[in-house]
Amino acid sequence: MGHKRALVTGACGFVGSHLVERLDERCESWDVVATDLERAQRRSYYADGTLEESTARPQHRYYGDFLEESGARFVPADLTDRSSLEPLFEESYDVVFHTASLFDYFAERETLDAVNVEGGRNVGALAAANDVGQFVHWSTLGVCGGTDVTRDTPATEDVPYDPHNRYGRSKRRQEEALFELRAQTDLPLTVLRPAPIYGPRHQYGIYHLLLLYRKVGTGLVFPIYPRERQFRFPCVHVEDLVRAAVFVHEHRERTVGETYHVTSDPIRQDELVEFVAESLGLPRRRVPLPWPVYRTVAGWLVGLASSLERRAREQGRTPKFPASMARYLTNDFWFTNRKLREEGFEFVYEDPRHGLWDYITWCKERGLL
Repeated sequence: MGHKRALVTGACGFVGSHLVERLDERCESWDVVATDLERAQRRSYYADGTLEESTARPQHRYYGDFLEESGARFVPADLTDRSSLEPLFEESYDVVFHTASLFDYFAERETLDAVNVEGGRNVGALAAANDVGQFVHWSTLGVCGGTDVTRDTPATEDVPYDPHNRYGRSKRRQEEALFELRAQTDLPLTVLRPAPIYGPRHQYGIYHLLLLYRKVGTGLVFPIYPRERQFRFPCVHVEDLVRAAVFVHEHRERTVGETYHVTSDPIRQDELVEFVAESLGLPRRRVPLPWPVYRTVAGWLVGLASSLERRAREQGRTPKFPASMARYLTNDFWFTNRKLREEGFEFVYEDPRHGLWDYITWCKERGLL
């Protein structure tokens, strides 16, 4: 592979910083321009208004310090301000990796749409106008919502949209805006839909669940009877995600115009809880609940989480646990990664327990669990 130039948006975020590091490992063949908001400006977009130092609580972090250790050139810009993005495109790029999004369960729709939808459209339009070789866009498996627990096969990329929360709905509108742009301009678009992401440095999303288990145990999650009703939980290690992004670019002749689910092999909820309990030294609950009882109990827990979230919003504060994460108790999330595999991609963390063990160890070593 010859020398290439890439633009990475959201480079000071969790995924973006890992992607820059991945490209930097190939520094002899990649020239990377990294862009994001400055720290103070980025803080203003989050519902809690903070970008804190590492403490044992779910939080958004700013990873700009990691860019200083890379060979990437940092150029600040704001997705919502097209004029600030235009200088970035005075250079030509083989690929734009658009990782930037506002991932905040508690952000208002207007803010999510400004950053995710309009911001995505701004970057995509400039990429199309400046003939980039490929536009690799980060969406989310959340645009698909859950899956029917009675289905016999996992959901593929053509499953209808059915997002369950504000963030997922904004990402659906973002996808639709970019597909529309592709139809109008022939933008060389490839869409990645990652499952919930985990890995070193992350303290949001899956970290909510791990911290909840650490604090209250796994008693909130019972095995379901019959076993065939057991929900599946999707996740992907950040290393596999950034490797997938580079992979789809290296095979752009096949991947442009395509959408890919990026998720490890499915793991059942009972398998996940057993594994987390063992990893954290927690007692394991083995008494299964019949499906009708489980559905009632889990629905009550989601209702409680939703009520607490509404109350927190009314009081102008951030809830401790998002109802969006609680919904993993009441929905099956069974998605296949077959399409990406058939392109030739191989996961490092095929079994998510291997990656989660590394992540939990990383968290424990830093006093986060």
